[in-house]
Amino acid sequence: MKKSVAALALLFAATAAVAQTELKFADALPKTFAYFPAMEAFKAAADKGGKVKIELFPAGVLGDQKALMEATKVGSVDISVVASQVSQQLVPEHGIFGLPFVWLKLDDYVNFLQGPIAGELGKKMEPHGLKVLTFANGGGLAVMNSKRPVRTPDDMKGLKLRVMGIPVPMGTTEVYSAIQQGQIDGNATGPQLLWALKNHEVAKYLSFTNHGRAAAVVVMNLKKWNALSADQKRALDEGSKAFFKADLDYFTTNPNTADDKVVGFMANSGVVVTEPDIAAFRKVTLPVVQAFKNRVKSPLVDRALKEAGIP
Repeated sequence: MKKSVAALALLFAATAAVAQTELKFADALPKTFAYFPAMEAFKAAADKGGKVKIELFPAGVLGDQKALMEATKVGSVDISVVASQVSQQLVPEHGIFGLPFVWLKLDDYVNFLQGPIAGELGKKMEPHGLKVLTFANGGGLAVMNSKRPVRTPDDMKGLKLRVMGIPVPMGTTEVYSAIQQGQIDGNATGPQLLWALKNHEVAKYLSFTNHGRAAAVVVMNLKKWNALSADQKRALDEGSKAFFKADLDYFTTNPNTADDKVVGFMANSGVVVTEPDIAAFRKVTLPVVQAFKNRVKSPLVDRALKEAGIP
C-alpha cells in the first residue's frame, strides 16, 4: 500500500512538473514598441490553461536580437522575437518580408503573414534548430526629412537619410542632433520611432511611403518544442495567436500608437505630411526585387511575388 501511495505521489509530482513548465521569452527592443505588449498578450493566453508558465525578458536584458536568436538556437533562451532582417541571416528567403513595395496594402501583407507560403518560410528555420511559432507585422517605414516634401522618387535625390539596416556612424538616439546639425537630412524608419525620437522637431516633412516592411519572427528552440506535450503546444499556439493580434492592434487600432494616429500627431505638431506616388516608387524599385529573386533562387519567393502581382 505504501509503495502504491509513493508511486501515485511521484506520478502527481511529475504531472505537476509538466503543468508548470517554465519558458523564457525574450525581446531586444524597448517596451514602447509593439513586441512587448504582444509578448504580454502571449503570456496571458499561454499561461491561462496552467500547462506552461511564460517568463518575460524584455528590452534587451538578455542581449540584442542576433544574440537572442543564437541563444534560442542553443536553448539558453526558450522563445524570442526577432525581426526578419535578423532571421534572414539563417534563411535568406526571409528577406522577402522587407522588399520594397511588394505588398501595397496592409491587409494583403497580414494575409500573407498568416498564409501557407509564410508557413513554409517558417519551416526553413527548423534545420537551424528553431521552430517559428508565428510571424507578425513588424511595421511599415516612412521618410522624414528637413529639406522638402517627398512625393515621387525624384524628390528623394540628394537626401542624406539614416536608413534601417544600413550601417551608419550613429545610433537612433543620435539622429536628432545629426539632423539638427545638418550632418544628415532625415531618417527613414517607422512613424512610431520617428515620433518617439522627436525627429519631427528637426525635420518637418513626412511621407509615409511604406517603402519597406518587416516581420516579427517569434522563434522557439526546436528541441524544447518537440519535448512539449500536445496540451502545452496548444497553449503556445494560443499564445502565438494572441501575440499576432496584439502586435497588429498596436499598428492599427491603438489610439496612441496606430500608424494613422501617430502620423496625425506629427501633422498636428506642424509636420507637412505628403501622400507618396506609390506606383512610381514601385516601378523604380522593381530592379531591387528582381535582384533579390535572382539571388535567392527560391520557389517560395517566386510564388510569393507572383501572388503579390510581381512577375
